[in-house]
Amino acid sequence: MAASENAEERLPETAASFDPTRHVAPVIAHELNNILAIVQGYADRLILKYVDDMALHSQLKMITEAARRAAAIIRDATPPPSQAASRPQKPKQEPSIA
Repeated sequence: MAASENAEERLPETAASFDPTRHVAPVIAHELNNILAIVQGYADRLILKYVDDMALHSQLKMITEAARRAAAIIRDATPPPSQAASRPQKPKQEPSIA
């Protein structure tokens, strides 16, 4: 009975390790951040280029701020990598018979 209770306690840990979103979400977040960095960088360069055009400057600032907010949302929504996944697993050793 104790063995089945122990297995039931480990079940959520095992199920979590097979959750594909844990592996895909950081990749998607990274790709979205790459795109946002390009959008934000391009808008920043245009702001510097068209300093005198206040209407354009205002719109470019909105783009830059929207890209920053989106990057913050992605950062906050992305789960951190688990320590177990980043730590190398030690091979299990068979008990030695002396």
